[in-house]
Amino acid sequence: MTQMKPKKHRAPFECQRCNDCCQGRGGIFLEAGEIAAAAALVDLSPDQFIARHCRERDGRYEVLVGADGACGLMGPQGCRIHQAKPAICRRWPFFPGILANPSAFEDARQACPGIDPDISHEEFVAYARTQGYSEEKS
Repeated sequence: MTQMKPKKHRAPFECQRCNDCCQGRGGIFLEAGEIAAAAALVDLSPDQFIARHCRERDGRYEVLVGADGACGLMGPQGCRIHQAKPAICRRWPFFPGILANPSAFEDARQACPGIDPDISHEEFVAYARTQGYSEEKS
């Protein structure tokens, strides 16, 4: 009798801290309420943090990027504020476009080692909904 291997149980997404999603220019914003926790992680006051790592734009704080396009909050060990990362970073990979579009999901799954390679788009969307995310832009 042939024994079947049990199916591997893995969360649909587990951040691997590969930092690939931290590359690229702009688009990472901190809301005013997120500044203090992020500043504390890098031993700065909120005002010092803003002066060194952000620029004010449209009433929010955009994180500066380096010459290489990487997030300015990246350090040798990865994200320096991972425990207090901005809402946009916490949302990855449950962006509306990825949830709404199977081809965008496939691109994300290929690029991100944190997304279970065996999960279907439908399973991923169902899981995202249990976490409070949807295909609707917020």
